[in-house]
Amino acid sequence: MDWDGSTEPVPELRIIQLDITGSTNADARKLAAEADFGPLWIIADQQTAGRGRHGRNWVSPKGNFYGSFLFPTEKPTAQRSLYSFVIALGIYDALKAVCADGGFELKWPNDVLLDGAKISGMLLESGSQHHQPWVIAGIGINLISFPDDTPYPAACLAEHSETPVEPHKMLEALSEKINHWKTVFDGKGFGPIRTAWLERAANVPGPVTVRLPDETFEGEARDLELNGALQVRLANGTIRQVHAGDVFPG
Repeated sequence: MDWDGSTEPVPELRIIQLDITGSTNADARKLAAEADFGPLWIIADQQTAGRGRHGRNWVSPKGNFYGSFLFPTEKPTAQRSLYSFVIALGIYDALKAVCADGGFELKWPNDVLLDGAKISGMLLESGSQHHQPWVIAGIGINLISFPDDTPYPAACLAEHSETPVEPHKMLEALSEKINHWKTVFDGKGFGPIRTAWLERAANVPGPVTVRLPDETFEGEARDLELNGALQVRLANGTIRQVHAGDVFPG
């Protein structure tokens, strides 16, 4: 299922705007601990303790987009990690909305690439307080700058777009597109999310290098499983399911 140009009404969202904070995800976790489950966005001009996947620091200078989307969910624990693909689709479509000519692709599980370089990352967290499950999607998008000491090449939107994109405009697009794909997932399950993700994926099918904490191997990415794992075929024909780790196309 792909986006056909129609939109669902975007629920009334609260937006908490901060000049500077340690981490918008940490701020969202504090609200959830106080039984405030949103839906809401926490946006910051700068972060001093931003985090990416695997505990990596997320460099957060002013001018880029840093925000966390907190929302309640009724999905069981085993399915909440699939929101990472839902949010990734929303980020991809939001970037296409503000930069239609950009060569965007999705890299497993939830990074967005621009001409092969990472422009966006996302950290998903979930939990439950007062018998209410919740999800936090922490999103960083390189609008005007990017770090130069990353394990994967990085990019920013300003190098590919003549019109500057302000963080508040990015938020408008994100809210609309994420709401669309969240509505699809909540109502129809992961099947249409999987189909849409594969249509936007980099190198699926295609050669990949997979780096795990205790090993690195190469193979051909073949498919996305219904549990979110990346199916990789090794040279000897063995099929492995990658549930966590870093995957590099090519």
